[in-house]
Amino acid sequence: MPKLAYLGLDLGTTGIKALLVSPEGEVLRRLERPLALSTPKPAWAEQNPDDWWKETVALLKTIPKSIKIIRIGLSGQMHTLVPLGEKRNVLRPAILWCDQRSSSQCDQATRILGGEDEVLKSIGNPIYPGFTLPKIMWLKDNEPNVFRKLKTILIAKDYLAYKLTGEIGTELSDASGTSMLDVAKGEWRIPLMLALELDPSVLPPIGPSEGTRGILSKKLASELGWDQIEVASGGADNAVSALGLGIIEPGDCMISIGTSGTVLGVTKSRVPDPKGRLHYFRHVIGGSFYRMGVMLSAGAALNWAKSMNAPDLGWPELQNGMAETPPGGDGLLFLPYLQGERTPHRDPDARGVLFGLSTMSSPGSVLRSVMEGVTFGLRDSFEVLKELEASTRVI
Repeated sequence: MPKLAYLGLDLGTTGIKALLVSPEGEVLRRLERPLALSTPKPAWAEQNPDDWWKETVALLKTIPKSIKIIRIGLSGQMHTLVPLGEKRNVLRPAILWCDQRSSSQCDQATRILGGEDEVLKSIGNPIYPGFTLPKIMWLKDNEPNVFRKLKTILIAKDYLAYKLTGEIGTELSDASGTSMLDVAKGEWRIPLMLALELDPSVLPPIGPSEGTRGILSKKLASELGWDQIEVASGGADNAVSALGLGIIEPGDCMISIGTSGTVLGVTKSRVPDPKGRLHYFRHVIGGSFYRMGVMLSAGAALNWAKSMNAPDLGWPELQNGMAETPPGGDGLLFLPYLQGERTPHRDPDARGVLFGLSTMSSPGSVLRSVMEGVTFGLRDSFEVLKELEASTRVI
């Protein structure tokens, strides 16, 4: 008799992952397929949504027939713009969360909307280059042929939901990171779109994170030999991770390091940081909010340092070298701003610095300094979080 399982799909930057969990909470399988990242110009980051779908289907086909899927949930990278045309065709490669090309559009939007104080009152966050709104404006300014064909915009995991079910939509945790949602009210800011001369009809309908987006298409269900099961809307990767770790009560805080690094703390406040130093988003739990600091280069900085200094050494050897290096990295200091920075030092033009190199520097000391630079960079956001939420505690 087949084992019953819930299937979680996570669309990350470097891969699509699947987790199969029994109704009792037992992890039955972990599966992953890699994804390539395109950087056609400095500070650009793109992926082909067709590649997401191809790798997703390939991954689903590896699930053993001895496991019966009973529901699918989704999570994925935030902010990424997937532009769709009239027939819901992808118009160009997706522009990712870490893409920094739209800084001038951020300045333009902020100016038109009355300055940053007014923007914070309107949507709860400053307008960042990585967010979705300035990417749409960038299309308008730089790819008018694509912009004229634009009929719908989706975030990454919502595109997977569309391909799985044929239904268009999003939910509050991902909508929070678009610069087009009034986070406190949980509604699209239509006046903002109109002020920027953008068509609000491109925005997908918003539903609850735990709600059903649609039913697995007959064609895919038949191809996989599955039932037509429900697909839940799911949520933004950081919010879903927080729920999975039990970060649900005001004051709860988690630190996560992947390609980027985040410090996330739950709050009951309906007021964003008045200085705009941290993101202010909706949680996947109805009526709940969180503040978040984001470093654009965390694990990515360590991988970069390894490729530059010790490409042939394995991580166990490098970890030993880091452990043998005293705190302070033998006098090396690293600023981890390889792709600009998001919070609390909002500067898309910031760049990394490795200071103090000498003939005594070793791969271990370089990597130690990178690890310390990332750690103190995350500490910057954590200190702001504690300032705003006195009860903050890392779980």
